[in-house]
Amino acid sequence: MPTRYDVSAVPPQGGYVAKQCPVRAQWDAIRPCEPLAPPAVLERLFAGGRDFEADVVTALTALHPGAPLLADVDRDRRAEREQATLAAIRAGVPLIIGGRLPADQAGRRTGEPDLLVGARPGGYRAVDIKHHRSLRPRADGSSLGPRADASAEPAALCSDLAAPGLESAAADPAAAARRRRDDLLQLAHYQRMLEAAGLAPAGGRLAGIVGVERVVTWHDLDAPIWTTPSSSGRTRLRSTMEVYDFEFDFRLDIIAVAEQHLADPAVRPLVVPVRSGECPYCPWWSWCGPTLAAGSGDVSLLPHVGWRQWRVHRDHGVTDRAALAGLDHRTATLVAAGLDLRPILGAAAALPGQTPVADVIGERKRAQLAALAAAGITSLADARTLHPRTASYCDQPMVDLPDQIDRARAALGDQPAYRARNVTRVRVPRADVEVDIDMENTAGGVYLWGALVTAVPGAPVRIEAAAGYRAVCSWEPMTGALEADLFGEFWRWLSALRRDAEDAGLGFSAYCYNAAAEGTQMRRLAGACGLQAQVAGFLASPQWVDLLRVFDSQIVTGSATGLKATAALAGFSWSVQDPGGAEALARYDAATGTDQDAAAAARDWLLAYNEGDTSAMLALRDWLDRAASDCPPVQDAWPGRVTRVKPSAAGITSP
Repeated sequence: MPTRYDVSAVPPQGGYVAKQCPVRAQWDAIRPCEPLAPPAVLERLFAGGRDFEADVVTALTALHPGAPLLADVDRDRRAEREQATLAAIRAGVPLIIGGRLPADQAGRRTGEPDLLVGARPGGYRAVDIKHHRSLRPRADGSSLGPRADASAEPAALCSDLAAPGLESAAADPAAAARRRRDDLLQLAHYQRMLEAAGLAPAGGRLAGIVGVERVVTWHDLDAPIWTTPSSSGRTRLRSTMEVYDFEFDFRLDIIAVAEQHLADPAVRPLVVPVRSGECPYCPWWSWCGPTLAAGSGDVSLLPHVGWRQWRVHRDHGVTDRAALAGLDHRTATLVAAGLDLRPILGAAAALPGQTPVADVIGERKRAQLAALAAAGITSLADARTLHPRTASYCDQPMVDLPDQIDRARAALGDQPAYRARNVTRVRVPRADVEVDIDMENTAGGVYLWGALVTAVPGAPVRIEAAAGYRAVCSWEPMTGALEADLFGEFWRWLSALRRDAEDAGLGFSAYCYNAAAEGTQMRRLAGACGLQAQVAGFLASPQWVDLLRVFDSQIVTGSATGLKATAALAGFSWSVQDPGGAEALARYDAATGTDQDAAAAARDWLLAYNEGDTSAMLALRDWLDRAASDCPPVQDAWPGRVTRVKPSAAGITSP
């Protein structure tokens, strides 16, 4: 357990602090600079969430006319809302909307769950309203995707808004609960507050989420579902309550030390900036960004280097990209393979060079000896060529350490991209008929399936007629039935094109960029359309190509590998301003609004943006096929010193 500080002077905190970046919690207390205003895109997303919550509350008040609507009490009149909530609890009201729980002074907590649902024989459970999906198709072993043990996945436990209590819930055999860490940590916060107030029911810690499906999806907060690091260096499964307790207590410690720093600047704040996905939307990015970009740049600016990897590097004295680039790739490969090189290096310092390494680690460890021999190490003299600093990572081995070294070298090199090791010719699957597929979705579902068709000259008339960009979309209010109809129409068109290509003896390939997006949505919607087997077969076939995987396996840039970044290597640019998923979400709100002129402009933007995504994939594929092989090998990216620092993954140019 980490060292605990005196947190008695820390103001009670809401649940959000447990799920946000710990550095942000620190700067919220210290305020090192003038905070940035929230981006307009983020504000629009928040507004959409508030509108959705208001719609759900309207439905609940119609279904439960006796439920007190405490959200109508002014948010600033907290004491009044708290007293009204307690009065409703004492009266045994079965549903309380927008209440405020009694402050937990000992635990330093405040909280306002969207709903408090009465339990039998007594107590209350917390439910939050979230503008996203709370359910997904349940993997049942049929064809919804590969799973190690599909039959073990529990069915979602759901209750209707008309009877939202856990006692009225029933298992949905077709659905599984979507476990969003942020949502569940928020529920754990309310659970602790209910327990502190003596209001938690007996019989387990369960809480619920109302998502866009408009049912209460229940979660067991004591279920061990989160993979977390342990002090032994291994991982273990922990429950939401365990994760929440650690994260919330850690933030309290951070704030306590921040308050001490304000009183005495000699007291160092507890945490330092680390790049994360929250950074672009954080009010303190103008402070953290230049700090991270100083010198050769913090290691967390590299793609796929998260907090755990950053901590391992810090423990080994590697805090910037230059230090990481300076590690030895050959030694890192052995470390990543799980070999403990420390006994060999220790022996190399004390024993004659001609001593076989087998005498040190034992003849029986044939796999390790073979790995060492493949690296040219059979004697202790050979072992002396290993890099001690890199070998020190044996105490906390990372399987991607060699890749991290190459990404650091590419980030500091003077070329925009490099060929990965052992790649002499960049290859990308090509076909006679090619389809680039990109979908657009909101919390309510997928409203647009876009496809760009290209075909070899002389293809049959039906295939030539399909060439170009095609969009299957709707601007009507999204429903499950409408979403399924759109996908069904798109799937029938795609299937017909595949059959036409097969009948003509032509090869067919469909491309996406990051199969976790389009593939996941296809699997989900296949269940609603009765197409599970067809869709699963297609996604598992060579005809379905993930261009992100093709790129990542052969090209190293040391920076972000989103489509906007990689398409730039091919010289591609979008025809719309501010292309990006967050902007698309905001434009969709306008596209479905009542202002006809604004709606028409937003629809045009969304269609042009989606067509741009499909065209970008084609441009990237052509670049990979024709020019990427001319990129220098990543082995040439590191001259042993920093000659020039490229723009970082954070978008800030280092000095």
